[in-house]
Amino acid sequence: MIWFFDRNGEKLRYEISHDRLAGRYRVIITRPDGSESVEEVDEPTELIERSVQLMNSLRGDGWKVA
Repeated sequence: MIWFFDRNGEKLRYEISHDRLAGRYRVIITRPDGSESVEEVDEPTELIERSVQLMNSLRGDGWKVA
Protein backbone atom coordinates (compact mmCIF):
# COMPACT_ATOMS: atom_id res chain seq x y z
CA MET A 1 0.00 0.00 0.00
CA ILE A 2 1.16 3.50 -0.76
CA TRP A 3 -0.04 6.82 0.61
CA PHE A 4 1.10 10.25 -0.47
CA PHE A 5 1.22 13.15 1.95
CA ASP A 6 1.49 16.85 1.20
CA ARG A 7 2.70 19.77 3.31
CA ASN A 8 3.07 23.22 1.80
CA GLY A 9 3.68 21.78 -1.66
CA GLU A 10 6.18 19.16 -0.48
CA LYS A 11 5.43 15.50 -1.12
CA LEU A 12 6.09 12.54 1.17
CA ARG A 13 5.57 8.89 0.25
CA TYR A 14 4.47 6.33 2.86
CA GLU A 15 4.64 2.70 1.80
CA ILE A 16 3.86 -0.60 3.47
CA SER A 17 5.18 -3.77 1.87
CA HIS A 18 5.32 -7.42 2.82
CA ASP A 19 8.40 -9.56 2.25
CA ARG A 20 6.79 -12.97 1.97
CA LEU A 21 10.13 -14.81 1.92
CA ALA A 22 11.28 -13.26 5.19
CA GLY A 23 7.75 -13.03 6.59
CA ARG A 24 8.27 -9.40 7.60
CA TYR A 25 6.43 -6.17 6.96
CA ARG A 26 8.25 -3.00 5.98
CA VAL A 27 7.21 0.63 6.45
CA ILE A 28 9.16 2.93 4.14
CA ILE A 29 8.86 6.72 4.38
CA THR A 30 10.44 8.70 1.56
CA ARG A 31 10.87 12.36 2.47
CA PRO A 32 10.82 15.27 0.00
CA ASP A 33 14.65 15.36 -0.09
CA GLY A 34 14.73 11.69 -1.17
CA SER A 35 15.93 10.32 2.17
CA GLU A 36 14.21 7.17 3.38
CA SER A 37 13.47 5.65 6.74
CA VAL A 38 12.70 1.95 6.87
CA GLU A 39 11.18 0.02 9.75
CA GLU A 40 10.53 -3.72 9.78
CA VAL A 41 8.09 -5.65 11.95
CA ASP A 42 7.16 -9.32 12.13
CA GLU A 43 3.51 -9.32 13.13
CA PRO A 44 0.49 -7.71 11.46
CA THR A 45 -0.66 -6.29 14.82
CA GLU A 46 2.75 -4.63 15.28
CA LEU A 47 2.45 -3.21 11.78
CA ILE A 48 -0.96 -1.70 12.47
CA GLU A 49 0.11 -0.20 15.81
CA ARG A 50 3.32 1.28 14.42
CA SER A 51 1.60 2.56 11.29
CA VAL A 52 -1.00 4.40 13.38
CA GLN A 53 1.79 5.96 15.47
CA LEU A 54 3.73 7.06 12.38
CA MET A 55 0.70 8.47 10.57
CA ASN A 56 -0.41 10.38 13.66
CA SER A 57 3.10 11.79 13.98
CA LEU A 58 3.08 12.89 10.34
CA ARG A 59 -0.29 14.57 10.79
CA GLY A 60 1.00 16.28 13.92
CA ASP A 61 3.88 17.64 11.85
CA GLY A 62 1.41 19.17 9.39
CA TRP A 63 1.37 16.48 6.71
CA LYS A 64 -1.98 15.79 5.07
CA VAL A 65 -2.96 12.77 2.96
CA ALA A 66 -2.84 13.95 -0.65
